[in-house]
Amino acid sequence: MGHDADWQDAKDVFGQLCETIAALRHPKTGCPWDLEQNHSTLRKYMIEEAYEAAEVMDPANPSKLKEELGDVLLQVVLNAQIASESVTFSIADVVRSIDEKMRRRHPHVFGGGDSSDVKTSGDVRLKWDEIKARESKETASDGYFAKLKPSGVTPSSQLAVAIGKLAKKIDFDWSDACQVLAQVESEIAELRHEIITKASKPKIHEEMSDVLFSLFQLCRHLDIDPEVCAMDGNLKFLRRFANLEMIASRQGLDVKTAGTGKLEELWKQAKAMEKTRP
Repeated sequence: MGHDADWQDAKDVFGQLCETIAALRHPKTGCPWDLEQNHSTLRKYMIEEAYEAAEVMDPANPSKLKEELGDVLLQVVLNAQIASESVTFSIADVVRSIDEKMRRRHPHVFGGGDSSDVKTSGDVRLKWDEIKARESKETASDGYFAKLKPSGVTPSSQLAVAIGKLAKKIDFDWSDACQVLAQVESEIAELRHEIITKASKPKIHEEMSDVLFSLFQLCRHLDIDPEVCAMDGNLKFLRRFANLEMIASRQGLDVKTAGTGKLEELWKQAKAMEKTRP
């Protein structure tokens, strides 16, 4: 099937999805649960679905990714349907807005601006940031970091990376990863001191926040996504503990009653088992 046929098929099925969601929101014949929803109640679902989609992207699981992307799309269309009912905006406005933005920010593909200096993916990133800054009409009176709006939705690691990138633009940044690592070690030393001296919980909290912020900046300098990296650490633990349970089962042990010493021994065996795999 050619690209033109794919696009036409997408138009048809996307329109059908919009009709389905509109039917679910019909005030008389719609679904009671869907009718109770608003932007506020749907926030948690948008976040959950986005994370679930990201989880199956690396390593890619095509069949599962297709399903999870559908769940994300559902949230987009449902929120747009709710907005259209109050005549705020429609799903067509959403699609038109992102289409115009992508064309506007890729003049090297669609024309409409000087793109002679765009040769690499790095050039594309710089051009994107340049156009984005121009669109946001930043002014000195707003404060340099004013456009970064902390919220209960944006992951803290993502905000920290954004802060670091902006700071770098005005040369308020470490020169390399080794310097950031030294900062991390310094912050850990301060945290250790507060813990050893039994400082108040707020003080320890403050020092821990410094450690985390520095770690996020180290990830940025190493070009590592801290959120993905943290998730990989979680998954590694769960994978190793599953191996630990398998080893324990073979030895007739119950992990719930094995005790710390035995669990440490089993953990080392599970870790060694991973290293021996090809």
